[in-house]
Amino acid sequence: MLAANFGDSEPESAVGFESCWRADITTADSEAQTDALEVKDYKSQHPKLKEAEMQSEAVEVIGAVPMRRSGFEKLKELDAFLEQCTPLLEEQLKRNLTTRAFDGHEVSWEEQHDQVTCLHSLKTKGKMAKLAPDSCTCVVWNAPGTVVAAAYGALDRNDWPHSASMLCTWSIFRRTLDPSKADHCIELPECLTCLAFHPEDPALLAGGSYNGDVMLWRLADKGDPLVGKSVLTNFTHHEPVQSLKWTRDPHGGARAASYVLASVSADGKMLLWSPSNGIAAPVGGFHLTKPDGRASATGSGERGSSLIEGGAALSFNAEDPTTFVVGLEAGVLYKGSLLANELRSVAAIQREHAEVAWSSSAAALITRVPGALYLRLKTKCEKEALLDKEREVLPRHVYSAGPDPKALFASPIQFAYTSHAGPVYEAAFSPFHRNVFLSASTDASLRLYNQLQPAPFHTTEPSASTIFSAAWSPARPLVFAVGAGDGSLYIYDLKRSKGKPEVTLKVTDKGAAVTGVAFNPRSPELLATADADGFVKIWRLSTFLSQVTARELEVLRRMASRGIGGAAEQQAGAAEDADEPEGYEEGFEDEDD
Repeated sequence: MLAANFGDSEPESAVGFESCWRADITTADSEAQTDALEVKDYKSQHPKLKEAEMQSEAVEVIGAVPMRRSGFEKLKELDAFLEQCTPLLEEQLKRNLTTRAFDGHEVSWEEQHDQVTCLHSLKTKGKMAKLAPDSCTCVVWNAPGTVVAAAYGALDRNDWPHSASMLCTWSIFRRTLDPSKADHCIELPECLTCLAFHPEDPALLAGGSYNGDVMLWRLADKGDPLVGKSVLTNFTHHEPVQSLKWTRDPHGGARAASYVLASVSADGKMLLWSPSNGIAAPVGGFHLTKPDGRASATGSGERGSSLIEGGAALSFNAEDPTTFVVGLEAGVLYKGSLLANELRSVAAIQREHAEVAWSSSAAALITRVPGALYLRLKTKCEKEALLDKEREVLPRHVYSAGPDPKALFASPIQFAYTSHAGPVYEAAFSPFHRNVFLSASTDASLRLYNQLQPAPFHTTEPSASTIFSAAWSPARPLVFAVGAGDGSLYIYDLKRSKGKPEVTLKVTDKGAAVTGVAFNPRSPELLATADADGFVKIWRLSTFLSQVTARELEVLRRMASRGIGGAAEQQAGAAEDADEPEGYEEGFEDEDD
């Protein structure tokens, strides 16, 4: 074998060879896409400086001028007088610390007024106002008392399905308040009949329309303020919604601060709505029928009628949010409860064996279903929830099961009162007495009832005209305002007169009806009225009508205790009187009225 020899060779003797495995080179063109580059432009701001000069007059420096007493001299007579009177003055001041002459007296730092004056006359103008009806159907204040809202609709109700309308609000304490331009003006496809602000949320407003819709607006939202609207089903209203009121959720449980919206309609139904679900479907409901076998207001014991009568007025008790009074178009007044006639509790339904769990809102819907239909309906609701792949039964599953509305919505009526001779368009519980409420009717009478007695304990007729609205003063237990069909506003003070109004105001010039009355909840001296001419007027009451006087609640309690149950009322009132400061007692000036 030859030894390997590695070394440099000459160019001539070099040996080369070509590749045998690749004859040519393969190339290809391709494209790739990347995310678009984000390009941003930034600007920076720098101050521009400019120098300027100005000339002013020379400042003259003045030296200090010594203070001099202008003719004041120390008098021995004055010193002797002060030394003699000072001990007497100090002794009197010490006696004032122990006296009870001014107990219960509150100093008013506000300006005193002795007359009722009109501060604002509000009516929006423009294209939308020309298309909407001229009549204002309702007026309400929000919870802080800073915003007033008005609803518009046709009072004759002949062409309400085809009438557009609007909702207007004004902030009356704004410096730039324009009486002819509303702060919010919302165009609506149907006329409104009633409004109700949320008791705590100042921007949440509910409204009821002539076609039975219930709507919810949040006025603070930018864009479309409508946040909820009811859908027409067999379980919603089919006739005009006559009244709306907020109350505590009776099945709130841990959510004790939650509220529900109650609505009554001319179709004889009273429904409960929750803002949490955008009022898509009722969370509860009732038929306003008097159950058979209950005693009538006359005590005859006749069996009640099962005919549906349209609701027109609604009010909840200030101390018991489940108790309410409802007035019907037939002139009947009923007392009811949101918890009345329950055959089973929500907790009992949730404890029962079921294929799927029940939510509290769904269980509340079937608490009044008769026993013969209960198990079949419960099974259908659970199957609807399983088909919907939900973990619990929701209210929509109850409605999807297709129960009979009359079986689902039972009667809440517990007691009947002496009827009016015409439709009851207003009912309102007193904010100071849990058993006292008033009612106003087209029979021109305004009545005060004790909810424990069927007959009214006081009746008055301010005029021969229809009464459309009435409201209690939030500051004085014996003061309330009444709006009449003759265009007058009557303000009563029962401490001064039981029969005659303390103040009578002509709200409209041509006798157009006063359709709405509302006291400001935070400023009791302010009162808003709505009339058929489309005006919302803000009135400032006199100081006497807006500031509480001594023993008012005792006078109201004494009036309400007349008749049946008087002893019980007086004993309950005596316990409350023990905490009240002593003061003078006043009766009525005209006991013959």
